[in-house]
Amino acid sequence: MSGPAGNMTPSCDEGATGLPANEIDADIRRLMLRHMMVTRAVDDEAGRLQNQGSVDLWLSCRGQEAAQVGSAMALADTATIFPSYREHAVAIARGIDGVDVVAQWAGRTFCGWKPREHRFFPYTLVVGAQTLHAVGYALGQRIQGAPDPVAVYFGDGATSEGDVSEAMNLAAVESAPVLFVCQNNGWAISKPSSDQMLTGIATRANGFGITSWSVDATEPDSTYLHCLEAWRHVQTTGSPGLIELRTIRTAGHSSSDAHTLYRNHDEIAAAAANDQVTAYRQLLHGEGVVDDSWLQHADAEATAAAQRLVEALGR
Repeated sequence: MSGPAGNMTPSCDEGATGLPANEIDADIRRLMLRHMMVTRAVDDEAGRLQNQGSVDLWLSCRGQEAAQVGSAMALADTATIFPSYREHAVAIARGIDGVDVVAQWAGRTFCGWKPREHRFFPYTLVVGAQTLHAVGYALGQRIQGAPDPVAVYFGDGATSEGDVSEAMNLAAVESAPVLFVCQNNGWAISKPSSDQMLTGIATRANGFGITSWSVDATEPDSTYLHCLEAWRHVQTTGSPGLIELRTIRTAGHSSSDAHTLYRNHDEIAAAAANDQVTAYRQLLHGEGVVDDSWLQHADAEATAAAQRLVEALGR
């Protein structure tokens, strides 16, 4: 990433954590793959239900599973999370059932889970608003004598909203323990990042006085390690941090978006060919972290998760 501003000391992509992937606990790697597989099954079935009219709108996280699962596992259960509207894999990693995730998009619930129980607040459709909610929550908890480190998810398009700048400035000035997690998939609906900004997101965070990282988040192991470093910074310093997860949007912005009309077809084909779930599955199988029996069980669990959607929301 670009060099730091002021006295910021951000990490870069090359071995920032000093830990190779094979030093990640094997149980964590298996759990990341499991969450990715279940999320993909839920995501695909939700898309089919939307096509059938059972779900009003759907925003797929296909292509962003590594960014979401890797970051969610790094946060573990110690963070209170404020999502935007695409963090399906983060929700599932927090133990929220796929039916509850999708039911809100079918108009069946306002929020199908208990936010405080899962430490995962409701989806926010107002672009960027959740960043202010996150900072306010962190400051409110501190005032009550119960400091609670917070993570907030948003996309690159949201950084063009004033709310995000206000939230980062307030977090920096008040030294709020908030990790800003920006999934940069390169597109704000139909506008590419190059038309949104001239300065990188991580560098802009430095301008507010926030330590930042910018990392390739197309593979869960490295994403996990970098997010673990960023989260430890927030926990140990009690000050904010921002990590920009550079990822890929395989589908359109939403089920209402015809992205083939404005995106290069070769780009779409390349994104689809480099499937993160398949690649991670093959990697762990090749390393002996998972075997055929484990994969069969995980496949069955993913299929069951999709079937529950059909039974609960299908017409």
